[in-house]
Amino acid sequence: MTTLLQVDLLENFGVIFVVLLVFLILFGLLEYIKAFGEGKKGLHGIIALMVALLFLVSKIATKIVSFMVPWFMVAAIFIFFVLFLVRIFGVGEGDMKKLVADPNVYPWIIAIALLIVIFAFSSVFGQSLLERGGSTPSTNYTSGGGSGGLPSIDSGTTSTATPSFSTNMLNTLRHPKVMGLLFVFLVGMFALIFLTKQAK
Repeated sequence: MTTLLQVDLLENFGVIFVVLLVFLILFGLLEYIKAFGEGKKGLHGIIALMVALLFLVSKIATKIVSFMVPWFMVAAIFIFFVLFLVRIFGVGEGDMKKLVADPNVYPWIIAIALLIVIFAFSSVFGQSLLERGGSTPSTNYTSGGGSGGLPSIDSGTTSTATPSFSTNMLNTLRHPKVMGLLFVFLVGMFALIFLTKQAK
């Protein structure tokens, strides 16, 4: 049944949206930093168009941009709502500028951006590298669980030897050892931030 919200046809035009996005972002950056001097809109437009067309030719680059853009938009909307909530509680415009210009904010933004880029590259290249490595589905064995000291077969829900890269990544991240290591890293990071902060 056809509905007003049916956007299946738009998926075929996803490449055009990526090209337009790359063109607009690159043209805006070149105009902002004035890489080739004042009044060079034509040159900036040609450079941005050529780079956008290179993205059109490369399917890998298109997939990476298609994965990253929605996550960057989610992060931008989240930051906007945080600033909106801060503004609701009586923080003035001058204080908002100080809050945005605070050097403690930049490491978090850089860390979030790096995480999005890493996940984008792993999403695009992960499955192909897994298949190129000759991975075959296997059963996860746990030692010492069976009778007579023989290994027992696990249910496979936590196996990282499946033919799906996303399943392997999810099972790795939710493993208790990895989560414990991430918790230790978070505690160490916050300890480093608060202990090295200068007293006011």
